[in-house]
Amino acid sequence: MTNKTASSTSNTPTALASWMRGLARELELQGCNAPELFAQAGLDFALLDSPEARYPVPQTTLLWQKAVQATGDETLGIRAIRHITPATFHAVGLSVMASETLEQAFGRMRRFAELVTDASEFILLTTQSEFTIELKIKEGAQPAHQSTDGFMCLLANAGKGLGDPSLVPLRIELRRPAPQADNLDFFEKSFAAPLRFDCNTFRIVYELATVRTRLKGANPLIAEHLDQASQAAIERLKPASSVSRMVKTWVAQQLAQGAPSIEEVAAYMNMSSRNLQRKLAEEGTSLAAIVDEIRQTEAQRRLKQSQDSLTAIALDLGFSDASAFSRACKRWFGKSPSDIRGA
Repeated sequence: MTNKTASSTSNTPTALASWMRGLARELELQGCNAPELFAQAGLDFALLDSPEARYPVPQTTLLWQKAVQATGDETLGIRAIRHITPATFHAVGLSVMASETLEQAFGRMRRFAELVTDASEFILLTTQSEFTIELKIKEGAQPAHQSTDGFMCLLANAGKGLGDPSLVPLRIELRRPAPQADNLDFFEKSFAAPLRFDCNTFRIVYELATVRTRLKGANPLIAEHLDQASQAAIERLKPASSVSRMVKTWVAQQLAQGAPSIEEVAAYMNMSSRNLQRKLAEEGTSLAAIVDEIRQTEAQRRLKQSQDSLTAIALDLGFSDASAFSRACKRWFGKSPSDIRGA
C-alpha cells in the first residue's frame, strides 16, 4: 500500500494527517475557513479522510500559527482535542483503549509512537514511587505550542479517557511559556493537574500505583490483535531498503543463538560498526532497540498462540534462561510470562 503524504523529502518529520481533524473541526466551529487555511499552509485538506496519510510537521506548524492568528485563541490546541477519537490515531488509539493499565497503555504509545509521528518519541521512567512520561522532540522538528498543548492534554487525561477519572497525574511540565492570565484557568481545568511552564522538556508524572491500577475496559485479546495492525502499519511506512529493516530481518533469524553484537551485524551488512550505528541512528533506532522490539513482539505472540515452554521461548529469543525472559516480560508488559499466557 502506498502511503500518501504531503512531504517533499524523506528526512522531513511527519505526522498522521488525521491528527489535524480536530483542528479543522474547531476552526469551523469558530467560523474560520479551514480548507483555505490548510491550503495556505501547503496542506491537502482532502488527506484528512485518508487513514494513513501523513503531513510534514513544518507545514502543520505553519497551519497552527495561521489558525491562532485567524482565531486569536492560544487555547486552540486544547479545544481541538474535543473532536479527537481513538480511531484518529490508527490502531494505536484503539489498542490503548483495550489496555489493562495506564502503564501498559503508555507502553503501547511508546512502542508505536512513530505511527502517529516521527517528530517525537516517548521516554518512560519508573522509580519506586513515580512513573514519568517524557515527550522528547527530535532534532529538526519544531511543533507549534498548540499541537503539543493538545497532545499533552490528551496524555494527562488518559485515565478519564479509559474510564477512570480518578487516575490523574501528580504534575505536568510544559516547555511552552505560561499562557495569558485570562487563559490560565482554562489550562489548569483542562489538564486537571498542577502545571509548570517554561520547563526544559515535556513531562507528565504519575504516582506509580496510579498507572498500575487495572482498568475496567481491559481486553488483552483485542489489544493484541490491534498491536499487530499497528506494527504492520509501521512496516508499511518504512522504505523497503532501509538499513534498520534489513538488520531487523537478519537479527530475527539469529536470536536463537543469542543477540548478535554490533560487529556481527556490521559484518553481515558489509559496513563498519561505526557506520552501521550512524545509519541506524539516522533512522531513529539502534541495534539494542531492534533486538528489544523483536523479542517483545515475538514473546507476546508465542505466549498467546503456542504452548511452548517458557524455557523454549526464552532460548529461542536469545535469553540465557527463563528467569532473564521473565524479567524482560515484566519490563515490557508489567507482568510475568505465566500471567500473560493465562490472561
